[in-house]
Amino acid sequence: MKRVVSLVLAAAVVASMVACSAPEQQQTQASPTETTVTPTQKPAIVVPDVVGKTYVEASELLSKAGFRTPVPYGSDGVRWDRALPDKVVVVLSTEPAAGAKTNEETIKVILNRTEAEQLAAEEAAMAAARLVNRYKYTCGDTPSKTVTYHSYKEVWTSPYYTSGQCSIDIDGKHPSTKQPLLPNEQALVDLIASHGGDVSSPTATVGEVMLMCAKVDRDFADQIVARMDWRRADVQGALSICPDAPHAAVFQEVLTAVKVLDGTKVVGQSMEPGTYKTKPGVKDCYWARSTGGGDVIANNFVSFAPDGVTVTVNAGEGFLSQRCGVWTKIG
Repeated sequence: MKRVVSLVLAAAVVASMVACSAPEQQQTQASPTETTVTPTQKPAIVVPDVVGKTYVEASELLSKAGFRTPVPYGSDGVRWDRALPDKVVVVLSTEPAAGAKTNEETIKVILNRTEAEQLAAEEAAMAAARLVNRYKYTCGDTPSKTVTYHSYKEVWTSPYYTSGQCSIDIDGKHPSTKQPLLPNEQALVDLIASHGGDVSSPTATVGEVMLMCAKVDRDFADQIVARMDWRRADVQGALSICPDAPHAAVFQEVLTAVKVLDGTKVVGQSMEPGTYKTKPGVKDCYWARSTGGGDVIANNFVSFAPDGVTVTVNAGEGFLSQRCGVWTKIG
C-alpha cells in the first residue's frame, strides 16, 4: 500500500513539472527568427553641367541636383583648404564629368584659379583698401583755407590743379617721417634707385613722387636743379605710377629735353653744341658767342622777342647769356 502511494506522488510531481515547462517551450517556439537588415542604396544622381559657371553658381546647381557642397581644386591639381573661391572663379571641369551618374555625395570641381592665386588676390585687395586712405593731399591758396583729397586723381579735377599749392601726408605723417613701405611703394623706390635716383630717405621719395603725380609747377620742365639725374629718376618713378597724368607730357620733356640756364658756358663741356631757343616773350635778353680766345663771334641785345630768341652754338665756342631765362635745345 505504501508503495502504491509513493508511485502516485511521484507521478503527480512529474506531471506538475511537465505542466510548468510547457509555457516556456511554447514561448521559445513563438519567438521570431533574428535577421540582418541591408540599407537601401542611394539612387545614382546625374551630374549637372556646371563648366563655365562660377564656383558659387556651380555650388547652387549641384545642391539642387542633390549633391553636397563641391570640393574645389585649383588648376594645379591642389585642393583648396584655406580660402573660399570668390565670385569670379570659374569651373573648368568636374569629376565625375557632366552627364555621368554617381552615388557619391560630393563632386570634385576643378577651377581656373589656384588657391595660391586667390590668396595673393585677396592680399592685393587688402593692400588696395589700405591705399584708399594712406595718402592725404592738402591743397589751397593759403594755409588757412585748404581742401583735403585722398588721391592724385582727385587733385586733377580740383581747382588747385592749376593754382595754389599742395602737400602730402603718408598714413597721417609727413613724408620726412620714416615709415614702413607697402610692397608697391618699395617697388617704386627700387625703380628710382635703378635709374640712379636718391633713395636715402625712402618715405620722402615716395611722398615726392606721389605729389608729382598730383600736380607739378607750371615751369617744372624748365627747372634745372643741381642733380638733374635725381630729378629724372623721380620722373621715371612718377611715370610708372601715373602714366595717364594730364601733365605726363611735362614728365617726358624733363626726360628728353636739353636745357641750359643763363650764365657762361663752354660749348661741348657745360652745354651741348646745337641750336637753342628761349621761351616766347623774353625781354632785355643779351647773348654773345665767342671764340676760344675770347673774340666775339656774334652777340645781340633783344629788348623784346614775342616768339623767343634762337641761337646756334658750336663746339669749342664760349656762350654768354643774361636775362634770357631757360634755353631749350631744338636742333
